[in-house]
Amino acid sequence: MNLIVVGSGGTTRQLLGRLGESWEVTVIDVDADRLARAEKVRPVELVEGDGSSRVVLERAGLDNADALVAATADDDANLEACRIASETGLLRVFAVAADPDRLSDYRDAEIPSVSSHAQAARVVESALEPRRISSTSFADGKAEAIEFLIAGDAPVKGMALKDLHSEHYLVAAILRGGGLIVPHGDTVLEEEDRVTVVGSAADFAMIVRTFTSGEARFPSDYGTSVAVALESEGDIEGTLAEALELTRNSQASALLLVHRDPESVNDESEATRLVQLLQAATIKAGQVDVQSRPVGGLPTKSLLQVAREESVGVVVLAAPRSGEVRGRMETNRLLRAYSDAGVPLLLSRNTFGVGTIVVPARDTPAGRAAARAAIDLADDSGSKLIGVAVVSPAFLAGGDTKDEAQQAMLRLREEAAVLGVRVRRILRQGNPVHVIEEAAEGVQLVVLGMPPNRPSFANPGISAHLARRLETSVLLVPRPGP
Repeated sequence: MNLIVVGSGGTTRQLLGRLGESWEVTVIDVDADRLARAEKVRPVELVEGDGSSRVVLERAGLDNADALVAATADDDANLEACRIASETGLLRVFAVAADPDRLSDYRDAEIPSVSSHAQAARVVESALEPRRISSTSFADGKAEAIEFLIAGDAPVKGMALKDLHSEHYLVAAILRGGGLIVPHGDTVLEEEDRVTVVGSAADFAMIVRTFTSGEARFPSDYGTSVAVALESEGDIEGTLAEALELTRNSQASALLLVHRDPESVNDESEATRLVQLLQAATIKAGQVDVQSRPVGGLPTKSLLQVAREESVGVVVLAAPRSGEVRGRMETNRLLRAYSDAGVPLLLSRNTFGVGTIVVPARDTPAGRAAARAAIDLADDSGSKLIGVAVVSPAFLAGGDTKDEAQQAMLRLREEAAVLGVRVRRILRQGNPVHVIEEAAEGVQLVVLGMPPNRPSFANPGISAHLARRLETSVLLVPRPGP
């Protein structure tokens, strides 16, 4: 995430000391000595110049910025910098009023602003760090009370408080689903909990890292293994190869081979073929842990039942043929079945590997689940990540659509930044299917949310359309269960 700070005085130095490591900061000031003092707080890019100049702001990277803070001693300069930034479409613009009497000027310009240096740093910090809801100091500044939002990728998610083993802070309260919980040692932290932590101000940075850091989890929130059917020799270099790539480049702990039981086959040559096929698959897997699940019927038809019975995080199937009628019917059937089961489905075209992943930026439960999976896979595989936000044509949608798309993209970048994953942004107006198809050309994987409504032949929905039409492998992700 990229932040531009105009001015390098006391508020800026306080802010630099509190921001998370995911922010890359550029500081603008006309005074080289003040810039040097700001650089001592943390590594930053320095731009010497007038921050109220569009040319200087562009030199500082305004076109690629995610936020701007104006904090000079000149309110006219602050207002102009904020005006320029707002005109470019930047959603997060803040100001520090040098003169409290000028706060009304900022309000008239609809620019969020504060006047106290310490208060400014605290308010801006909370606005820029979405996993920190609020913080306040007490006990003559020696203690802090900080409220955190537990994210889906937080290492503390699912942990009992007694297992956190901390002598530096105390979890004082948890707000869950609108109800207050007074926690004890056996209380387990859950996603979306609002947790109030009290600790020493000297341990502020350590406490923040504990509760706001992230880790790649996909597909562990769904299950531990990647399941694939093994039916023929062609599967070795097809769906099995892609399932192995997914197992190696995710948090899956094993590859689950679903195959016909050789002992259930009367034909001796067929039984021998099945044994040899399993041996070839095991050799292909190399160091990957391989588990075997023999079935009596056709393995591809048994995958869904196996996924319901065992800890399966992803099922890998060959993508249906692209024929208009048959392909649409089969794709819709698979999406309905796996969405109902709550199991992610990789429709394999044998393209996934280290490279580029595309995910739509959508602020819906399914969209957030897909984004979480895409970020985790990009982190585990070292792949690049492209976020695509689509603005529907004006005659199809209301005037807020562009803002909603920008907010969804911002959320995607924020979540990715926690894991150090950079997101290349694509924001376009048009038909979502066509825009995402164009963005997906030449990439290795597209990650989509399972449709919220059951797809039908007449109304398959965007995910089903793309799953059938794309030439790359598609991972379809349902929202994780409770």
